[in-house]
Amino acid sequence: MIRTVFFDAAGTLLEVAEPVGHTYAHFARSNGLQVDPAALERSFAIALAQSPPLAFPDASSGDLSELERAWWRRIVLTAFEGAGTELDRPALARTFDAVFQHFALPQAWRVFPDVRSTLDRLRALGLKLAVVSNFDGRLRRLLEELDLAPAFAAVVLSSECGFAKPDPRIFDCALRATASRAGETLHVGDSESLDIRGARAAGLAALRIDRGSSGCAGTIRNLDALAGWLAR
Repeated sequence: MIRTVFFDAAGTLLEVAEPVGHTYAHFARSNGLQVDPAALERSFAIALAQSPPLAFPDASSGDLSELERAWWRRIVLTAFEGAGTELDRPALARTFDAVFQHFALPQAWRVFPDVRSTLDRLRALGLKLAVVSNFDGRLRRLLEELDLAPAFAAVVLSSECGFAKPDPRIFDCALRATASRAGETLHVGDSESLDIRGARAAGLAALRIDRGSSGCAGTIRNLDALAGWLAR
């Protein structure tokens, strides 16, 4: 019997309000830089995929904020360079500062329309809910300002836990934080490699959400289908 449900954040509960390349290009232009949004979108995806995990197992809590910021700074600057942006370091630094602040604001994100009703339904069923995300400390404030935080018993972040999905140890952190058992916990996320494989390696049930699919075996096309899946 499932008693606890973990959720991924970006791509599962919320998404950026506009494509990342367009946002970055907008702030770049404000700082005198010209860059193609589509090229920046592609370059950002490559830089993110090639980056080390957003996890700092040996960091003290006092160092964590700057480590998170430095991690994102490397990715953003690599993305701009990969997109052919001129190497104006001061302008790139100003652009990064603006982008980093922007993505800490609720208006930079959109909550998927099926999220709030699903969280309410699952809580009404007596299920314990938590977020397990490869994100940094900005997510906590975002969940609060988007009025999602009250639904969750815990928010477990890779940067704080010290392990990032698909490492099963981040799920162990979440199990301890919620006083849950792996065999009674389901994880829902949009990434096969990070969410599904990682959760299963930790002994959890796992369900992939693919909003562009027809809901094939092992996936759901939206969160409205989650309560029915749990009932089955």
